[in-house]
Amino acid sequence: MAIHAFVDESIRRDRYILCAALIPPGRLSAARSLVRGLCLPGQRRWHFAKEPDSRRRQILATMAGQEGVRVAIFVGRGVEVHARDNCMARLVTHLVDLKAERLVIESRESLDHRDRHCIARVLRKASADLPYVHMPPHCEPGLWWPDAVAWA
Repeated sequence: MAIHAFVDESIRRDRYILCAALIPPGRLSAARSLVRGLCLPGQRRWHFAKEPDSRRRQILATMAGQEGVRVAIFVGRGVEVHARDNCMARLVTHLVDLKAERLVIESRESLDHRDRHCIARVLRKASADLPYVHMPPHCEPGLWWPDAVAWA
């Protein structure tokens, strides 16, 4: 299945949540425009955790109306680094099975190298290729989708 996956995380008490928004290439432009259109005047981007409850409901309701966007959620427990590695490995395996075209991960800057090692290990084991990149969320509105879903 030709999809692009956009990934963000949420940490809740004892749970680590890794969420991927799965968007077909033909829906990318509409999906990006939809979430960009939810920015308030003066906002470069919105971040779900910083929005008031009424706005969160508005954002989720608007996103729910968009056709073609699916999500995959992976939950881990324990030490964050191990939980993220486990969730990332399961996600990449899932994306390889789906024959995804591209993976975009919200950058955590100095920690991105951990993801690269994990992804390389999974791809090597699967004898597969999956182009991926880490990006800051203001550069890629596709990353706003998993931000909202993982937080919700």
